[in-house]
Amino acid sequence: MPSLSPDPTSGSRDRSGLPPDPPQPPDDLLRASHQLLRKIVEIQSTLIRGGNPREALQRLLTVVMEATGSTSGCLVETPPATDRARGAHCLVSLPADARGEEAPGQELRTRVEAFCASTEPLPAESTGTRCVLPLDVEGLRLGAVGLAGRPGGYEARITDFLQPFLAACGALLQGERHEQRRSEAERALRQRQQESAENLRLVMDNMEDGVWVLDLDTYEIFANHRWLGMLGYARGELEPTLQTWLSLCHPEDAARYTEALARRQKQDLNAMEWEQRLRHRDGGWRWVMTRVTVVARDAQGRTSRLVGTNVDITVRKHGEERLRALVDMLPDLVFRIGADGTYRDHYITHQTDLAVPVDRIIGLNMRQLPLAPVYLDKIFLQLGRAIREGTAEVVEYPMERPQGRMFYEMRLMRSGPDEVVAIVRNITERKQTEERLRQQEEELRRHRDSLEEMVRNRSEKLLRATLELEEQQAQLIQTEKMASLGQMAAGVAHEINNPVSYVMSNLGTLDQYVSALRPLLAAQRELLSSHEAAPAAPVAPELIEHMRELWEQGDVDYLLDDMPELVEESLAGTRRIKEIVQSLRSFAREDSGEPQLVDVNEELASTLKIVWNELKYKCEVKRDFGPLPPVSCHPTQISQVFTNLLVNAAQAIETRGEIRIRTRQEGGEVVVEIADTGKGMSPETLSKLFTPFFTTKPRGQGTGLGLSVSYGIITRHQGRIDVQSEPGKGSTFIIRLPAARAEEARG
Repeated sequence: MPSLSPDPTSGSRDRSGLPPDPPQPPDDLLRASHQLLRKIVEIQSTLIRGGNPREALQRLLTVVMEATGSTSGCLVETPPATDRARGAHCLVSLPADARGEEAPGQELRTRVEAFCASTEPLPAESTGTRCVLPLDVEGLRLGAVGLAGRPGGYEARITDFLQPFLAACGALLQGERHEQRRSEAERALRQRQQESAENLRLVMDNMEDGVWVLDLDTYEIFANHRWLGMLGYARGELEPTLQTWLSLCHPEDAARYTEALARRQKQDLNAMEWEQRLRHRDGGWRWVMTRVTVVARDAQGRTSRLVGTNVDITVRKHGEERLRALVDMLPDLVFRIGADGTYRDHYITHQTDLAVPVDRIIGLNMRQLPLAPVYLDKIFLQLGRAIREGTAEVVEYPMERPQGRMFYEMRLMRSGPDEVVAIVRNITERKQTEERLRQQEEELRRHRDSLEEMVRNRSEKLLRATLELEEQQAQLIQTEKMASLGQMAAGVAHEINNPVSYVMSNLGTLDQYVSALRPLLAAQRELLSSHEAAPAAPVAPELIEHMRELWEQGDVDYLLDDMPELVEESLAGTRRIKEIVQSLRSFAREDSGEPQLVDVNEELASTLKIVWNELKYKCEVKRDFGPLPPVSCHPTQISQVFTNLLVNAAQAIETRGEIRIRTRQEGGEVVVEIADTGKGMSPETLSKLFTPFFTTKPRGQGTGLGLSVSYGIITRHQGRIDVQSEPGKGSTFIIRLPAARAEEARG
């Protein structure tokens, strides 16, 4: 790039000793200006694409020094008017020495800093050896640029030549100041938001009800400790997302929430209130009353933020359920009746005793019933007394029905300032019985004896039914156990057949060895007989030679070496058979009434022996058994659970896979994890997994009772069983059983 020439002087030289360039013609000056402008545009383009402003300033200063032939330069920032105490600050200084310091341009830098620090609006200055140009933007001085070392000095027209450079530097400084102010404003805003969020958290944490806030744009949830504690969790144990909330909801409730949130698109989501079920950390369900209020909407009017409160109503719901069950069992009709005799509401479990259709009851007056006036007057008299005095009144009345005269008893109790609750019971049988008893005392006695006998029989039947139910439950467990045993019978037979085969083979070989030794033993017996007959007589040489021949023919040395190994192999085979049979007997036996202290690792090892034939051809079993405390349980039932889970894991593996068994102690619980690399399960299958008779196997290949029975066994042992599974990623069953207390373990 051609340099901007200085004013011509006859005796001036640059640092190389050469005379300065002759004055440039206008075309060369214009070309130099265009080249400077092009490089400035290139640097600005780099900055727009994400470059560093400080690096851009350094590159701009470098280009200007090259264009003007200057040997040193610096760019100094004037402090903002609100921060004059900080003083002028040098942003770029060139060139730098080997240590990174700006020693060669120190004098220039000092002058430019003094220029910027001045409170007076100084104009540009040029002393011939240096040039100081202010950076003014919209009447505001942002800094100054200093140049020095140009051969021939600096003339006035250099200011016009460097105007694009000065404008670019001023724009960069102004943009950086704006960015700093924006960053400071954002930091202040974030700090205020954090303080507001902290204040909100403190308010929510001090509320008695469970409170949560749901952001429908990010689906993040903030919940106070009361909401978490209601479900048995501490802060930080649950991921604060809508998906976590839905996973805790009962499937029926979760579907309703999803539908309600989908209505957000219709802009009709307002305050809501409903009762829901949430899963507690212990696995049980808690009834919760939820009230939701819309607190923010987006620009389109859709709901963007919800605030809700949760109140635990589990006790109330259980009470309502028990009351409803009790009322459903009553043979009575229940009505709400106004003071004028108008029916306002009813609860009817059967319609046999209704005198009018059920859809005509509400709004009907009692005087429209087919009752004699004398009984109607009596009913209204008792009704008025119940409302006035709050006493419980009882009225009996007859009514003509198609099946004959029926007798009823009405109990009236005040339920409001102008209404009563009436409980109507059919007492026809009782009235008829009373009539018969009045007529014949002996018949009363017989009826009484008959009634007592009936009650006794029903009590006995109830007792028998209870015992039969318990027996059937035990039989169901035993049947499922025997069904599992039957499925594994062929495999167990194969496991027994292997040791039996080589024991029989060894016995055959031993028979051959005995046959080979029999002639030698006979010769030895002959030798002993001759020695006993004549102890002093010498042994016949031919007999000794015959025994030696028999020894060599029978290869007795080999037989004596091989026989112990055959015997040891046979004993190992019989021990293997004994272990399998003992495991089968332990698995098949019925539990005694009392639980036993059991080592879960030993039960797992015993179960693996039984189901090994189901596993070994399809999967590799990896064990990670940790030290465990004893567990008080029924061992065969726990073994049945392990059997069901291991067989199911093997059946879930379609070709070849892996089963991992891990045991550990967590606090006061013994944890058993059985994981497989099978095909996994969908959420729909997981929701029905422990339902009796539910199975994913083809018809005839599964009863659907294995996991249901297993769930019942673990629950009766005060434990719990959880499942983690995804399609294509296998399944993991986690069993948690309470460890035996110290006094039980010592006992």
